Amino acid sequence: MGNPVKYSMENYYSICRGKMKLEGNKIVLPILGALLAAVVGGAAWAAIVALTNYELGIVAWAVGGLAGFTVAKLANKQISAAHQVIAVIASLIGILLGKYFTVGYLYTESISGIFDSEVMTVFKENFSELFKAMDIVFIVLAVATAWQLPRKLANKATPAADTTQAAE
Repeated sequence: MGNPVKYSMENYYSICRGKMKLEGNKIVLPILGALLAAVVGGAAWAAIVALTNYELGIVAWAVGGLAGFTVAKLANKQISAAHQVIAVIASLIGILLGKYFTVGYLYTESISGIFDSEVMTVFKENFSELFKAMDIVFIVLAVATAWQLPRKLANKATPAADTTQAAE
């Protein structure tokens, strides 16, 4: 029958550590990517406002899409509910940053305004004024997109993989 496999506590712990490391990488990279997407999306939204002097709510929706897409790509389309939650949180952070960057720019008429402590005070004091009914509509769309897009991209990728295996 051959040599039986010896399991020692050391082997067991090394197997568990390897699995935990692998699982951690499936979450850590999507978290970091989603946060980067949130910052980039928020900055892009503020840049559009600065260039056009008009706030386009559809850009908030795009921030949700960017967060969802980034999470799906960095999770190698192996999506769990945790990934979807990461995308939703990142989309909300991106929208919040977009609003904050916009206030910072408009208040000081400079990009460096986002680092001014007075801007943070103005932002906090006027927080409820920054989110009107139409903003809420686009935030809901962004959250829904951030939640659904990673799963849809994962499901879209799965049949293609099955087709490739069947052809072989």
